[in-house]
Amino acid sequence: MADEIKINEFDNADLMFDILGDMISREIKHALRENKKCNVLLSGGSTPKPLYLRLGKESFKGNPNLQFGLIDERFVDTNDGNSNEKMIKECLGIESDIKGMIYLLDSYEKNLELVNEAYDPFKQRTDLSILGMGTDGHTASIFPGDENSELPRRSNDKEVYNTNAPISPTRRITCSKELICDSKFIYLIITGKDKKKVLLDNERDLPIHDILKQRPDIHIFYADK
Repeated sequence: MADEIKINEFDNADLMFDILGDMISREIKHALRENKKCNVLLSGGSTPKPLYLRLGKESFKGNPNLQFGLIDERFVDTNDGNSNEKMIKECLGIESDIKGMIYLLDSYEKNLELVNEAYDPFKQRTDLSILGMGTDGHTASIFPGDENSELPRRSNDKEVYNTNAPISPTRRITCSKELICDSKFIYLIITGKDKKKVLLDNERDLPIHDILKQRPDIHIFYADK
């Protein structure tokens, strides 16, 4: 699989995010011109934050035809420091344009039902998805070795699932592999040699490899830390 992967490599992370920000901005503006709307799914974590800060400066901010959603989320209050929604809102500088994944903290299962209803527009069409990857090979909140991650990892359904992370906060919510792979464009951002080594490891079968097998056209951007 390693021979099939094309990686856009950068020595300078700032340059990588500048180029990536320009590319994604163009894709969003093109979708808005061609389809009059654009649906974008964003991952949490610290790696994509510089990208989101750049996107927050773009002229399409606040466009009612542009809908941002989440690839995954921690099952925590949206004001919690671990909230992906909180981080992304702060970076983009918008409130109403993000469709989050937390609706009912009193019930993990009922909340999932509400998320699946809310994410129907993304199931019907997602123009662009931004992915990250952990050093254990997880992507979104689909984790190796987690029994609950097997459904979003193996299912052919474009759904949202509850999963368990190996670290706190353990309760997570994630788009399925199928929902992610149905995106028109997918961008994967990784930093650090350890993650690159995992990405290129042909001997392991990890969630990130499932995405790469199904979507070999994924755009991979890599920079050393």
